[in-house]
Amino acid sequence: MYMNFLKKYSLWVFSIFVNSFGNCLLIKSNIGSGPWIAASMGIARSSHLQIGVCTIILNFLVYIPIIIISKKFNLFRLIGSFFVAYIFGIFLDMFLNLFSTISFENYLLRILIFLIGDTVLSAGISVYLRLNIALNPFDQFLQTVNEYLISDIKKANLVYLGVPLILAISFGIYNGFDFTGIGIGTLIMFLFNGIFIKFFHKRISIPSEILFPRRYIQKH
Repeated sequence: MYMNFLKKYSLWVFSIFVNSFGNCLLIKSNIGSGPWIAASMGIARSSHLQIGVCTIILNFLVYIPIIIISKKFNLFRLIGSFFVAYIFGIFLDMFLNLFSTISFENYLLRILIFLIGDTVLSAGISVYLRLNIALNPFDQFLQTVNEYLISDIKKANLVYLGVPLILAISFGIYNGFDFTGIGIGTLIMFLFNGIFIKFFHKRISIPSEILFPRRYIQKH
């Protein structure tokens, strides 16, 4: 019966792995990354740190509005969130280093890579939002906005992506109007990723014994 706990946590780690791989593909497509990663890329150009390290730093900062909006502070949830942020950053840098010598010049191929990356990313977010073990502060911010401010996930996603988009543009201006990471893909993600995540909520089913293993044990 406790195997369901192992399955849940394994699926959770895998969803973070999938999330980081999707973001890597978006970066490599050079059509536009998600606003959070674009903001991290702006920080990286300003500080000469790796992009994954900058996502970890940005995760620390975004936890401030999470506490303000929810009016709650949970130390164990905070530790879990930063653990997720850390392994996500490590996975992302691992993929970027692995594919560092690969570039895509053909525009149609770049579009294909972007579409694959965004699909993979949305699926990963959908799964680990529902597992709700520990979210990285980026996605916990989405969950907090959705729970406390805006009940519609599509509209909450606009706030979730609007904040880092402003940061990405600000860092782009600071870096001499270098807006690498911001493109038509960023706009597509800003407008439609809430719909994609909602789509995978319906399409990717997670058995109840994995979502709620404790309840399953109590009943069986």
